[in-house]
Amino acid sequence: VQEPPIDTLGNTKANSHWRAVYPTHKLAKGEKPRTVMFINARISTNSWEQVQFPSADVVVTRFRTAGGTCTVFNVY
Repeated sequence: VQEPPIDTLGNTKANSHWRAVYPTHKLAKGEKPRTVMFINARISTNSWEQVQFPSADVVVTRFRTAGGTCTVFNVY
């Protein structure tokens, strides 16, 4: 999601069916993110991981399956 609505705590809204993944840079630097990735909660957290990236405008997630890995970049 690009330019997600961010509340005063620095979070966006997602219902229980989704996990919000913020830029790792936002978590370290406290910057307002301009992109957020939502991952379906039915996808096991054991099958994906967030990849560090030094920008509040990029979320990188790596998914692992029996067929291999897939890295997804969400860039503002």
